[in-house]
Amino acid sequence: MLSRVADSLYWLTRNVERAENNARLIAVKLTSRLENANPIEETNQNWYELIEISGFQEVFDEEHDRPMDRNVMEFLLFSSKNPNSVLNTITIARENARAVREIIPNELWESINSFYLKLKQQSHTPWTMEEVSDICEFVKKESLLFQGIVEATMPRGDAYLFMEMGKHLERAEKAARILDVYYHKNLESYQNTEIVEYHHWWSVLQSVSGHEAYIKTYRPLIKSRNVAEFFILNAEFPRSMMYCIQKVRNAFVALEDGHVEHYSESLAQELEHLANDLYDFSIEEILNQGAHAFLQSFQHRCMTIGMHITKTYYLGEVVIP
Repeated sequence: MLSRVADSLYWLTRNVERAENNARLIAVKLTSRLENANPIEETNQNWYELIEISGFQEVFDEEHDRPMDRNVMEFLLFSSKNPNSVLNTITIARENARAVREIIPNELWESINSFYLKLKQQSHTPWTMEEVSDICEFVKKESLLFQGIVEATMPRGDAYLFMEMGKHLERAEKAARILDVYYHKNLESYQNTEIVEYHHWWSVLQSVSGHEAYIKTYRPLIKSRNVAEFFILNAEFPRSMMYCIQKVRNAFVALEDGHVEHYSESLAQELEHLANDLYDFSIEEILNQGAHAFLQSFQHRCMTIGMHITKTYYLGEVVIP
């Protein structure tokens, strides 16, 4: 497969996944504000958590004095200055899909093209905070439609495997970033700490659509230790860090037909070491060494794997149109 084609397929799924993650986080925060027993405690500063997760705090701070409902939503959904805004990521995904129209099913091209055109139209239409939830729901449904078409129509060849690597590496990195931002939030200063803590962890689980799966594993009691274990080490949940890294590794092994050549040795080693670490560590060992340090290290290792994928298959860096 040509590097140009592999590059477009890899970034196509990474960017659709990134857009969906942003929409999920915004939707959960909106719901949390409505259902929190102390809504006044869901201050504008809490919106800044979403800016931190996006990874572009400096860009936001250059444009705004402080986080408010409207400017945070505009930044995360439509801002041309935020490389990770939903509109930017879908714009890039559409350009990736256009570059490989001869490779992907026509239904997939029509899906991402329609997704982009509707979102672009929405960005030019005056919108209210009451409509943000509907916009997020639209983004999530379009992303799920995209993934469904991939699963239902793509042959399990090289094209599909590059898309698998992009999607699951993006998902793993974002899961670690979400848990890192929320794990150490100081809840002691809130009134009704027990209720606030429940809503806090409920929101964290909902941000990866994991509340129902968590309840089936741990029963109704939500504890920070169990949430961390669920996010990091659950081998069956499709958005856990362990599951996603295993999927990236499986895609790489299938792509290389089980062999490790000199050009792919560094990537193979990084994937093996990270997957083995996740299997070898217990949640107690991870928390004892410090959740923040572990999650920061995991994000760095995901970025290293991404660089090795880029180097191994001569992919390019993403360019903002």
